[in-house]
Amino acid sequence: MIVEARYADGSGVLIGSGAHWVLLSDPADERVVQEIWDVVSLTAPSGASVAERVLAVVEKAFEGDPPGLALVDFTSGASTTLSRGTGHVRLAGPVRVLSIDAGADPDGVAPLRRLVGGVVAAGRVELEPVSLRTAAPVQHARASEPPAPAGALIDGIPASILAAKGPDGPPPRNRVRRRVEDTGALPDTAEPDPLLVERIEEGTHTTIRPASAPHTAPAADAAGPTSTRPAHLAHSTAPTVLAVSCPLGHLTPPAAPQCRVCHQRVAPQEPRRVERPSLGGLRLPTGEVVPLDRGVILGRKPAPPEGSTDWPHLVHLPADHSFVSRRHLQVELDGWDVVARDLESRGGTTIAPPGREPQRMRPGDAYVLEPGTVLDMAQVYAVRFETGAVAR
Repeated sequence: MIVEARYADGSGVLIGSGAHWVLLSDPADERVVQEIWDVVSLTAPSGASVAERVLAVVEKAFEGDPPGLALVDFTSGASTTLSRGTGHVRLAGPVRVLSIDAGADPDGVAPLRRLVGGVVAAGRVELEPVSLRTAAPVQHARASEPPAPAGALIDGIPASILAAKGPDGPPPRNRVRRRVEDTGALPDTAEPDPLLVERIEEGTHTTIRPASAPHTAPAADAAGPTSTRPAHLAHSTAPTVLAVSCPLGHLTPPAAPQCRVCHQRVAPQEPRRVERPSLGGLRLPTGEVVPLDRGVILGRKPAPPEGSTDWPHLVHLPADHSFVSRRHLQVELDGWDVVARDLESRGGTTIAPPGREPQRMRPGDAYVLEPGTVLDMAQVYAVRFETGAVAR
């Protein structure tokens, strides 16, 4: 796989080759850098995943968790990410942005430089997988044509070449890949599409139920947030992912060092393509858990994204939370990643990964969630991303 990398100078160390890229705080030890390079370039003995081996090297070097570590592995087709300390992984479409500044605002960073692979000093890198480029066919000379006789050495440029002119007009402009800007959600003052109002109201104030549950009349539940998904939109549309199995049969990403559910070590095996399982759940303050078998929209009057063909879970927050927007927060699934996005909300959203200080999410930006991450909407309503048995 070819990965296009653009990095900005910084105090960290960027180590990358092919589908494996690591950005970490400088260990000040060339032996550690060499060990990580041997892992990502696949020259070290195999047996465990790249993420597991890199983490083992880093934890040994820093005698515990490193000050900052961000890793992405594109081997499985859909990226697998890992972060520790001030390391941060952000999604921008197909691009993965790695930094060791705890996700600080990237405005004003140094100009980005291209990198094919290797080891450089960096504080931030943007990675985008691109399709393999086909080499131009080699033109072979005909066997019947004898080689041109060798002449005298050229001691000057012929006048005919000096007098030659190129085509009129300026040279063609280089093609530049421009970043697609996310326009965000609808303004907070906008009402949902009238065509969706009836579908939204149909499920208002119902409790969370399995996808297979029949659609019944909604029960009164004015005590707080609830989730709804009409039965006629509850058909399974789960995409497929590459997966391996732990000893207990749980499906987990091929690059994960251990099972995402029971945390047992996963033996080396050939990944297989399966329907994506539920990636955990969002625990609400009421104790309810919204299953992450599909996306989730949270707000005072949530609605699915415009043009969506799949009905997400809709979590209705109490109407008296005036600083919570109608469509405040979106949680979506991207391969094995759970991604959160603030929908240009009025009161904003803070994100607090385990062991880190809360930080305000930039509206429209996508954040990859780690198990245990807390999302706090307008400082009045917090939900937690959970995996394993507690998320069931």
